[in-house]
Amino acid sequence: MVSKGSSPSTVAEDNVSAPSSLLPPPGRSGRRRSPRSDVEKLNMVCNFMRNEFRWGVSDFVKTLAFSDGSNNTRRKAAFAAAAYKDPEVLKSYFGDVDQQWDGGRQSIIEILDLGNNELRREVERLGDLALFNKYDPASKSGGFDALGMDKILHTIQEEAPLLLQLIRDIMAPKAQQYYTAQKEPVSRIVAIMSILCFSQRKNSHTGFQTTLGIYLHSKGVKREQIELLSRLGFITSYGTIIKVIKEQPDRSAAQVKCMG
Repeated sequence: MVSKGSSPSTVAEDNVSAPSSLLPPPGRSGRRRSPRSDVEKLNMVCNFMRNEFRWGVSDFVKTLAFSDGSNNTRRKAAFAAAAYKDPEVLKSYFGDVDQQWDGGRQSIIEILDLGNNELRREVERLGDLALFNKYDPASKSGGFDALGMDKILHTIQEEAPLLLQLIRDIMAPKAQQYYTAQKEPVSRIVAIMSILCFSQRKNSHTGFQTTLGIYLHSKGVKREQIELLSRLGFITSYGTIIKVIKEQPDRSAAQVKCMG
């Protein structure tokens, strides 16, 4: 209804100038749209970055990693928590050894540098143990027969947990992911550890190799077999074993003299 004194053109102008918030959204019905899925949201975000900023995912991640500021610090913390602390996320990228990921797995291994940062340090700690350290003829261990492999494995677990888990995973039979506790080849694991220690410091980490070499010599193993085992890293050389054996009477005499 047109009020008195108002022309039809004035009414039309008033309707046009009405606040846009009072008008219904163009092209939308009264029905509420169903929520977008995560995949739809991901596609929308990626399309927006590409179309509006000419940015790709790699550009976004690099900028996130190298930008400063308190706001970005929180963003980086949230990204790190999702990317590196969520086992499912890590598994989706690196859990399948058959997927190459354009060298992604190899890059992660190289960046982590496990060989120098962790595993090598664990081998160094193992080398400080009496079994793997420099051979001590005065040791009260009672010879190779008296070595308690289960006790040794427990000590290895304390000193080199990452290396032990790595060897266990590699050695596990094809048909099963892990060894059962009853069937675990403890002696093989100890032998591998001893070779790693001996290879790292062949002049000081000789305890296991020398003890085993003396044991085999006492059981009648010939020089040719001893030299073969020495080249494989299981024992010291034949000459070293004979030298230690010849020095035993002198050491025993010195011990008796010291006791007297």
